[in-house]
Amino acid sequence: MRLRAWDPSRRFKALFRAEASPKIGAIGRGWLSVWWDGASGSLAWRSSAPIAGGGRGGFLSKVNGVGGDPESESPVPGHLAAADVMACILGVPEAPASPASPFEETPKGLRLRIDGSNRSALIDKDGRPIELVFPGGEVVKLQPGDGVPRRIEAKGPRGRAVLTLESYGPWPLGEEVPPP
Repeated sequence: MRLRAWDPSRRFKALFRAEASPKIGAIGRGWLSVWWDGASGSLAWRSSAPIAGGGRGGFLSKVNGVGGDPESESPVPGHLAAADVMACILGVPEAPASPASPFEETPKGLRLRIDGSNRSALIDKDGRPIELVFPGGEVVKLQPGDGVPRRIEAKGPRGRAVLTLESYGPWPLGEEVPPP
């Protein structure tokens, strides 16, 4: 599943209905569009309104963690690294399970520790990630779907965001990402 999600030949675009509610402040509602290019390992995103932080668009890359300030350059609230935000959108982390503690059985499924950090993924009985946990206390619940999760619910110390998939399809070569 991990290799397919992060495949260098994979290109797609998706549209999510978005709602973000920070711990303090107004609830943001709008639309989030994402474009994934596996060859470059990058994700471009645009929102119809500032949903999380102050930005309405940005670019995330798994190469060197490029992505800017997490508060203004991320479509979800919190302090997630660029690769962690991409893992939420793609539905699976890129890093393999940690060999030191490969898994822990829970009533909901198997919890895999990832890359020796405080990251983990809860895997359901069908082998699909249904929850991702990150070092800053952020917990992301996923409703698996074809290509990308149908629903992404992120909760953390700074607030909550819910993304519901509305549209998913191929992103043809030559089609440009709209400006922010």
